[in-house]
Amino acid sequence: MKRNGSGLTQLIVVLILTMVVVPVVQGGSSDRIQNILPTHNKTLEGEPLAAASSDSVYSLTPDWESSSPHYSTGGAFADFNNDDWLDFIVSDGNDMGQGHVRLYMNDGDGHLPTEATWESADIAYNGHLDVADINGDGWCDVAVSYLGTGSSLGPIARVYMNNNGVLSSAPSWTANIIGNAFGVDFGDMNNDGRPDLAIATGWSYNSYHYHTYAYLNTDGSYGSTPSWQSADQNIYMSVLWVDADDDGWLDLAGIADGTQTQIYRNLGGILETTASWYSTDSANQFGIMLTAGDVTGDGIRELFATDNTQLGGDGYFKQYTGLSTGFFETTHSWGYYGDYGSAVALSDVNGDNLLDLATGAWWFSTNLFLNQGTGLPSSPSWSSTYETVVEKIVFGNIGPSFCEQVFTEQFTAVGDRQLFYLPHRQIQGINSVICDGVTLETSEYTSSRDEGWVTIYTDPQQSLEVTYRYSVSQDMAVTNWDPDIGNYLYYNNIINDTLPQFDHTTYSGSDLECEGSLSGEDITPGATIQGSFTVSNSGDPGSLLNWEVLSHPDWGTWTFTPSSGTGLPSGETITVQVDVIVPDEQNTQYQGIVLLINSDKTADCGEIPVMLKTPYQSLQQSRLFRYPIVLEHLRSIACIFQKPLS
Repeated sequence: MKRNGSGLTQLIVVLILTMVVVPVVQGGSSDRIQNILPTHNKTLEGEPLAAASSDSVYSLTPDWESSSPHYSTGGAFADFNNDDWLDFIVSDGNDMGQGHVRLYMNDGDGHLPTEATWESADIAYNGHLDVADINGDGWCDVAVSYLGTGSSLGPIARVYMNNNGVLSSAPSWTANIIGNAFGVDFGDMNNDGRPDLAIATGWSYNSYHYHTYAYLNTDGSYGSTPSWQSADQNIYMSVLWVDADDDGWLDLAGIADGTQTQIYRNLGGILETTASWYSTDSANQFGIMLTAGDVTGDGIRELFATDNTQLGGDGYFKQYTGLSTGFFETTHSWGYYGDYGSAVALSDVNGDNLLDLATGAWWFSTNLFLNQGTGLPSSPSWSSTYETVVEKIVFGNIGPSFCEQVFTEQFTAVGDRQLFYLPHRQIQGINSVICDGVTLETSEYTSSRDEGWVTIYTDPQQSLEVTYRYSVSQDMAVTNWDPDIGNYLYYNNIINDTLPQFDHTTYSGSDLECEGSLSGEDITPGATIQGSFTVSNSGDPGSLLNWEVLSHPDWGTWTFTPSSGTGLPSGETITVQVDVIVPDEQNTQYQGIVLLINSDKTADCGEIPVMLKTPYQSLQQSRLFRYPIVLEHLRSIACIFQKPLS
């Protein structure tokens, strides 16, 4: 597929497959295809995940560093000029010095400049920032908090609007409240499909106290006064919109200095003014940042928090496990001592469909905890060589190779629900949102690329369909509150090390699309799984596609028929038959990716996800295959069907 007329290829992966289970004796490995993608299997009980080396995900030193160092605080990836490449925006400044808001625009070939492409005309003692399309015109806007100093106060937040790809040089809106604020977060408090703005106020180094505030979005702008404020006046360092009780409304969590982490429940579009949930193990914390996501594999989000010892906290990064009844445990179930802990972020960095945790601290390394299948390890899986004053960690595919998938997620209407979480977070962007067959305007929905949710202005009567772009190659950026070094970018080596670069601007010709997945449960150890996927050429009329299977998971024995092809005409499709002999191990989950490429343009790639599970009692189950009726029942529960994209 072409993107924006520039000739960029785009991959669509649709998940659909029929599968047959045949018990056979395991054979030797196929030597036709070299495995170049680290893939993983995990044991369901008792044994650790056998994952790829953590060093293979990121280099120990950054691949890019911004020049002309500044005090940097906030950071985000977003596409500011709608060229389908993520850019990097940073708020420079802190309580030590003022700075500009600076934007590093992707050159359209997967590289960021070391000098900012754009900077704000004003300077300020900036705090963190967030990005959303405030006025629904299809262009990302930016909100920045005002940290200030003990004596320098200012409007607690400012907004820079995007004018067809160019941010306004001066703030387009400022909050009417004068004070200190460190965190901002866009959410949708009333489910009208417009981003509302929450602001965490206060500063630990002075005696001023404020409320926590939210400004409702009205027809694409914010009023002069807040629409909501908390009853308390805690010193909140960060706020996070998250549906903590899974009722279809975003609740507001706040992490503070000198008091517990708290959550204000959203009651049908109205936030309670006194929090109804709070942690019980962090009354003296110096908490700075929150994030939420499912790391235990039960489909329920966990809450992650930082604590910092500088002002009396215990210094632990903490996981509050999500409860099936809603909200979270009040004491942390996992922790790691980070001393001056300052940043947390969740992302699937190694492509195993499990969220991993990144942490940062002041004057320490950035750490990565690779998910073991049911949770996080007790010590880091990866640590950066450089120790910096980490403020923000962000994920997304910057480049240099383009490897992006398009997914369509269909949601069935449930009551009056207007909030939906996508299967992926840190998405590249949303292509379309279709409610009951009608394509919504960009002013009728909003989303969070970091947290992976979408809200729409009305409740679907039948279904909602969200088509979005996601990349398994999650690059990592780190902002540094150190005026002697720049901000860092680490390229994800899993994809970028395997795919050579090419000039996207001159691309034309064939375009690879592949459709399929291989997934199932209760697969007999040693059985042969038979399935298929399709390869299509959606390129220019008259083009011919040459393609090949470049890699497959490093477990089992794989056979593809055919494993490559030449001269596939535009608009035509070929079916590839797959046979894989599953390793002879019980109680094991096998995951990975089959990678296909356009042989003439190898950055035009496609992925077929694989996930197979073997049962506890392989011998007993293998006997079931002697009985056709039982076998057919087993097949029916083993296959997982997913609807193809329209």
